[in-house]
Amino acid sequence: MNAFDPTFQYLPILIEIVTEIDALDDLTAATDLHHGLTPDCDTHLLWLSNDSNEDQSRRNSHRLWKNDPKLPGELQTLFESLQPDIVHTHRFEELITVGHAARQSGISQIVHSVCGEVTGAENCQLEQFTAVVGELSPLLIAPSEEAAERLPASAQIEILPAGVDCERYAPGDQARARRKVGLPGEARIIGCASPLHGLEALLHSMFRMDGTVHLALFGQSRPTREQRLLINRLGLDERVHVLGAWARPELIFQAIDIYYHGPSGDCLPRAVLAAQACGKATIACSPTASRTLCPQTGRLTPTQYIPTLLHSLQRTLDSSEPELTRQFILDNWNTAQSLEGYARLFHRITERNPQQRLPA
Repeated sequence: MNAFDPTFQYLPILIEIVTEIDALDDLTAATDLHHGLTPDCDTHLLWLSNDSNEDQSRRNSHRLWKNDPKLPGELQTLFESLQPDIVHTHRFEELITVGHAARQSGISQIVHSVCGEVTGAENCQLEQFTAVVGELSPLLIAPSEEAAERLPASAQIEILPAGVDCERYAPGDQARARRKVGLPGEARIIGCASPLHGLEALLHSMFRMDGTVHLALFGQSRPTREQRLLINRLGLDERVHVLGAWARPELIFQAIDIYYHGPSGDCLPRAVLAAQACGKATIACSPTASRTLCPQTGRLTPTQYIPTLLHSLQRTLDSSEPELTRQFILDNWNTAQSLEGYARLFHRITERNPQQRLPA
């Protein structure tokens, strides 16, 4: 049975927004919902893109140019055509651009899932976020109580635990994955995704480790000039591999041996969940929530103290247990649980405030 009331005259229309910045946050969450909620509503995926070659083979997929000066007007035209019940954003810049266009098009239900760029933000960014929330009055979805506490007290807030697609993020053939992404076959490899917080401490730790230990950096962020100079000064040029952003980050998680997550301030970093879903033991630096780490294989460490980080890296490389690590994600952070929560929430708010659609 669908989560939505079958007495609706129209199947509720949901638009999920994707900004092509990095595959690990908004992209995975939006596409998971687009696919998983299809039985419950008419889902559309709106890509805000600068890539003219982007694959749009997905059902109900639309693309607009992210930096087009005509974007606000094109958004309003799309909204007036589709007449969605709910517009769901995942990044702050989407909430600003898409949220205003949705309000001007008469859409009453704007939902914004809060990610680390807000909950881990500086005070000035939080003030800007608070102002936008006050203007648009979206329903905010926080992934945890901890994240909810960082949001404006006057906002409408729902707490829905996040998850990752455990079918997409799954263990794979490591040798094949390394060939695909261009990593050495015999090395022991630590993975680190954007943003590259805590990279300096990680590099100093690697300098003290065996030469067979390599580092794979991936995602939109790249090492700064200062970090590149540090890599050179420590003699790590041959051991640090900068892979850039990948459309299929699961291949990189399959290729590495363990995953390192720096002190990003994100209450619920999706990369930590994705790595463990692929069976990779993970070291995370404070203030990452310990509940996101497998109790048997994960380690939470202060990044400022290199001896502790070095010890954690060495212990984790020597004692990873992929089955235990993945099972923790399957039991606690599987996207199927998130989909059930979103379906119930969208049913409730759509039933309470149905969109008044114009005749076709």
